[in-house]
Amino acid sequence: MGETTTPAPVVPGFELGRLVARGGTSEVWEGVREADGRRVAVKVARVDHSCAEAAAREASLAAAAADAHVVPVEACLPLSDGRVALVMPLLRGGNLAGLVAARGHLAPGEVVTVLAPVAGAVGRLHRLGAVHGDVSPGNVLLDLDGRPSLADLGTGRVTGDAPAAVWGTEGYVAPEVLMGGDPSPAADVYALGALGWLCLVGAPPGPPGLRPVLAELNRAGPGAAALVEVLESAVAAHADERPDAVELAWALFRAADPVPLHLVEGDDEVSAVTYRLRAAASTPASADETRRVRGRHAPPARRRPSSWALVVALGVAVVAAGGLGVAVVRSGTPVPAAATSGSGSADPQGPRAVAPGRTPSAARSLSERGAPTDRPHVLLEALAEARAAAWRAGDPRLLRSAEAPGSTLLARDTTAVEGLARAGLRYAGLRYTVEGVATVSHVGASAVLRARLGTGAYDVVGSGTRTPRAASAGEQVLVDLRWAHDGWRLTGIRAAR
Repeated sequence: MGETTTPAPVVPGFELGRLVARGGTSEVWEGVREADGRRVAVKVARVDHSCAEAAAREASLAAAAADAHVVPVEACLPLSDGRVALVMPLLRGGNLAGLVAARGHLAPGEVVTVLAPVAGAVGRLHRLGAVHGDVSPGNVLLDLDGRPSLADLGTGRVTGDAPAAVWGTEGYVAPEVLMGGDPSPAADVYALGALGWLCLVGAPPGPPGLRPVLAELNRAGPGAAALVEVLESAVAAHADERPDAVELAWALFRAADPVPLHLVEGDDEVSAVTYRLRAAASTPASADETRRVRGRHAPPARRRPSSWALVVALGVAVVAAGGLGVAVVRSGTPVPAAATSGSGSADPQGPRAVAPGRTPSAARSLSERGAPTDRPHVLLEALAEARAAAWRAGDPRLLRSAEAPGSTLLARDTTAVEGLARAGLRYAGLRYTVEGVATVSHVGASAVLRARLGTGAYDVVGSGTRTPRAASAGEQVLVDLRWAHDGWRLTGIRAAR
């Protein structure tokens, strides 16, 4: 993209310079860390719930999938205007889209050098139970030595959890996803194959059944025959005919010997040095490199709320473990809300922070079968306080008093609180605010409540430091409850639709 007059956001501890790229959900700025002058990339999400969720997801997945070929998130910072900033290493070799545009096509060994480690990184995501969702040339970043790294994990989803709309890049979205299917590991493999097709042809593949075979379009010569066969298997029309990502990585290594990636046309050292100097000046990406398309890929009846949204829904933090530092996000962005049917009315007392401990009335409500109908506000306050206690203490065992055994919510929160404890952090003074509680449904051992939930002010405490976090506005959510052996427990929290 060309020069821009967009003002740089204020990110504490960093001085931002040029806007490097702008996408559908965020902007990427070149920055300098004030403490030591280190140059970084700062990705700033737009002000809405889905973008904040994507930032939280990217920090969490980057930590869990820590890999030499995944762009790490070094810090995740809430901004005063409600946006979220991710701090990452500044990779100055451009991306695969720009490289192929400049070169026309790559040699077979170069395709292996770029694609095999990226396929391995995608396979690591799949082993974690997640899919990337937008494996595309703009998301394969290069350092000055040509080492590739997979970026934009914010598009990732837990396998089987399809959002209402999925981001993807035209030409790299699997046919079954375009037809309404859920993103899957096989869809990521298709995208990897499409990347290889781009590298050999200069353009992504067309729709299956309409495109010529890759062997007819290959510009890398007869030495690419084995590689062509591997890539054709990755872009097979039927998902069950594709290899998995790790199998694809090994097949690529067997198809051709990897060779160093040339970031410029030709092999002369003068042009290579010139390129590195130009890259060090951080030439901004073109607008075409950041172009995305958006499509609805799942019919309404099959859509499920994203499990990752649970990390954001009540202001819970994402903790980046594994030596990447601690990334904390406070969700202060609104959840898109729509009226839902149900009994009850807004709480006339307005929002209330849950008090420390449990009153006798609150404790009784947990074990009363009729509480979701008779005393929904008291019940939800008691559960919210039990959940907050786990974050205050950094003790995942306390979650059992709030969340149902075997539930996705308990699994997600347990992982997050354990990460918090490993990082030596706790959320001192964390309380949830509860207002407008209404009973949507209550049938036997299941119930759904509608409420507006937020957080009061609290401090992130650890290693002799105390960082204040401001209160966040209430968010309209639906809360799923289940009767366990000793009372009501949470099973899920989702945006009210």
